This record gives sequence, C-alpha cells and structure tokens, in this order.
Amino acid sequence: MKKNFRFFDNRQKYLLFVTTTNEKNKIADALKPIVHKIRPNNPALKIFDAGMGDGSLLMNIMRQCHQKMPNIPLLVSTKEISMEDVRLGLEKLPDRFVEHKNTVFVISNLNYVESTSLRSNNIYKQKKMNWKVVKLKGNSSLDFNIQLRKLNQEFLAKKWQVETNPKTGTSTYKEPSVIVIYRKDQEFVLKDVIPNQNNGKTDYDLIIASQPYRSRVTAEKKVKYVIEPMIKSLAKKGKLVVVHACGGDPANKIVKKIWPKENPFPYLYSSIEKYIKSNTDKSLLKTLKFHKTKKIRYILRALPNEISGGIATSLIFSAWNAAVYVNQISDEQIMKAESQKKYQRIVQNIINKNKGLYFNNELFIIEKK
Repeated sequence: MKKNFRFFDNRQKYLLFVTTTNEKNKIADALKPIVHKIRPNNPALKIFDAGMGDGSLLMNIMRQCHQKMPNIPLLVSTKEISMEDVRLGLEKLPDRFVEHKNTVFVISNLNYVESTSLRSNNIYKQKKMNWKVVKLKGNSSLDFNIQLRKLNQEFLAKKWQVETNPKTGTSTYKEPSVIVIYRKDQEFVLKDVIPNQNNGKTDYDLIIASQPYRSRVTAEKKVKYVIEPMIKSLAKKGKLVVVHACGGDPANKIVKKIWPKENPFPYLYSSIEKYIKSNTDKSLLKTLKFHKTKKIRYILRALPNEISGGIATSLIFSAWNAAVYVNQISDEQIMKAESQKKYQRIVQNIINKNKGLYFNNELFIIEKK
C-alpha cells in the first residue's frame, strides 16, 4: 500500500458505501442505550461527533436525545474537513431545529486535537479564524432549510477549503472555520450554551468517534491523534464511544482471496487499550473506566430476488465497492485486481455462500469516572 494513501478522500466509494449498507443505522441502534443513560449537567446535554461524515449517524443520535430528554437544551458539536459532507449534513439539519427547538449545532474543520476547543493550535492560522454565527429565523423546516442552503455559496465555498500538509501528505484546512447555528427565538434560553469565540472549550457527556482513523495506522497514532484528545474532552461521567471495522466477515474474505497477505486490521481495541494503559499519565488513567467491546454486524442492502434469483451485476459492483472500502484497499491495488476480472467470480461465490454480505465493527467505550 502506498504510504500516502488516503482512504477517507475517496468520495465516490464513501457515498456508495453509505447508501448501499445499513452501517449508520446499526451504529445508531447500538448507541441508543448509551444515550438513554446519559445524565447531563447544567446547562445542556453536550455531544461531540468526531467526524460527521454525511450526517446520517449524528441526526439519528440527535433524535434519540430528543426522545429521552425533549426539554433539555442540546449542544451538538462536530468536525468535518470535507465541504461536501458539511453540505450533506446541513441538508439533514432543518428538521432537528423544528423538533428540538433549544439546540445549538456547531461544526468546524479543525483537527481532532483542536476541535473540542474550537481553536487552531497554529498561531498564524488562528488569526484567520472564520467564525460564522447563524441565527435561524422562522419556525418551519422550510424556513431553516432556505437559510442553511445559503451557507453553501456564501461561506462554505470560500472558507472550507483544504490544503495538503507538505510533510505528511494529509489534508488539512487552509483556514480554520467554525459555524454556530441556533434558533434566534431561543437565543435567551441558550445564552449559556452557545460557544464563545474567545473560549470555545467544552467538556462533553458523549463523544462519538465512528471510523475516525485509517485501520492500518499503529495503536500509538490512533491514541495520540484521536483517542487521547477525545478522552481529555470528556466531562465527568462522560463516555467516549469508538467504532471501527474489525474484519472476520465475508467482506474480509473477499479481500483475503485476492490479496492473501493483506492484514487490514492489525491494531484493534486490545492493542489500543494496552497502549493507553502503558503510556498514559497515571493520574489521568485512574479517572478512566474501560468497558468490554461489542460487535456490531451490518449488511449490504439487497433485494431478496437479487440473491436467490441470480446475483445481479449491480449487486456485485456494490459488494465489491463496500468490501474494498471497509478493508481500505488502495486504488492502485483495486485497478490491478479489476483488470484481471476474477474478482467478480470471487464476490459472487461469497455472496452466494453467505446469502448476502455482512461486515463487522468493533465498539468500545472509555468512560471518565
């Protein structure tokens, strides 16, 4: 695999994966009992999503929060560097402000270490901070949708631009940007919830990190760049929920048949827990509680007759896309395999054998005592 391979940058594969599997719904189902056990402190229930993606998962979590705590103010903050994903997330947002009026929604393009404080650690870039406050007027989803759509032309296109880090080859923001959204008629009620540009640091009751890193990076990097910053942003009794692919499923078998030496998931929770316990300051470690892992199984969506009546070409294509996406196979490897064409037979055989295709995620929780 190329050293600079960026799994998350392949938009077509991602969007096809999201629409052809039920992963987002299954993760939301697994999170529901966790959400229902949250005991928020004044002035609001505070949730952070460490990577919004297209917003599907986060909107489900917001619905769960409303069902359990319909009258408690809700602060939802998230990070997302992709302008397209921000647009997709904003398109799903208007209904949330109708159902749960006292919501503050915050989104930034900052990295993990910076995102919960809403401040860039790069002094030069921080001076260019774009802080956009959107006070929604009206009381219908149509009103809110029209106002949020304006962000695409007036703000996102100009302020959500990406550049490549010359040292690491990874994508980063050109200018730090933050959008704060709430209903204008709720401003008085939410005055203690709305983040301040001069002091945006917040500790959260629940932090969700779903597929937040490349699977092959070491446990050290997963902890240093993602998990540790999130742990340090938990409120007392707060929970960090991490979900990542773990293999051991038919999709992984497809990959193994074509690339027998591939090991897409070398550093799972056991490696992460071991690293944290060996390298974390003892005073911080004493405040943490490590829960048992849980497996989440999700499937490739398919009509019954697409399998029993003979595997359709479209199903082979979506299964292949999902398998290589989840196992984070590079474009170079994929193109080579596709030129040989044998992958179609392999995918078809595995779908037939399993009467479909399923995938395994690993969920683990780290709680702040």
